[in-house]
Amino acid sequence: MAIARSIIFCVLFFGTAAILLLLALPLVIFPEKYIYGFWNLFSKILDFITQKIAGIDYKIENEQNLLKEPAIYAFRHESTWETLVLIHKFQRPIFVLKKELLRIPIFAQLSRRVGTISVDRENGARALISAARKIEKSIAKGQPVIIFPEGTRAQTGEHVPIKRGIAFFYKKSNCSVVPVIHDAGKFWPRGGFLKKSGVVTVKFLDPIPPGLSQDEFMNRLNEVFYLEIEKLKA
Repeated sequence: MAIARSIIFCVLFFGTAAILLLLALPLVIFPEKYIYGFWNLFSKILDFITQKIAGIDYKIENEQNLLKEPAIYAFRHESTWETLVLIHKFQRPIFVLKKELLRIPIFAQLSRRVGTISVDRENGARALISAARKIEKSIAKGQPVIIFPEGTRAQTGEHVPIKRGIAFFYKKSNCSVVPVIHDAGKFWPRGGFLKKSGVVTVKFLDPIPPGLSQDEFMNRLNEVFYLEIEKLKA
């Protein structure tokens, strides 16, 4: 049963995503608001398929930490789930992604059109400085920025070192950073074909206010990631 459901889910989920992207290609010549409208609908449709076919629902704790003012949201990265299903919870979000993801046809064109920030890890400091400038501009325009500071997907309960780039972005943008922890990997694991029905817990944790040194910030973020990941392991 689980295998059959997972096959049906994969066909519907990725097939629907591909069809929607094809239909959205003409939007690249339209203003940003139409592309954001598409991403919002895209996310809601994929959320619906995930709930109804894979049986993966979610609950959000501390939703008051979805701030009205622009902030950087530091997301735990365990699955494809958090990169697609939660988009509609944000107004005009800007994603910070690794450069390789912007080679995906159509997705790349739409993402660049709304200012998605790519980081070329091979360029080191130059790439960080360029990304930091773009993040500053996004925050100044009132847009939330979403980043996956671990840089790679982890297994539920696995602790992955947070890359220091986010501390540089935090310092340059002078805004709050909201850690976001979840356990989506329990139900939609990294590289896993089989999906397990259940309820993902998503925690929007207390914002880390601006003004800390980069070392103080990293200590705070690492500590909260560690503690909250441990709580969701069971």
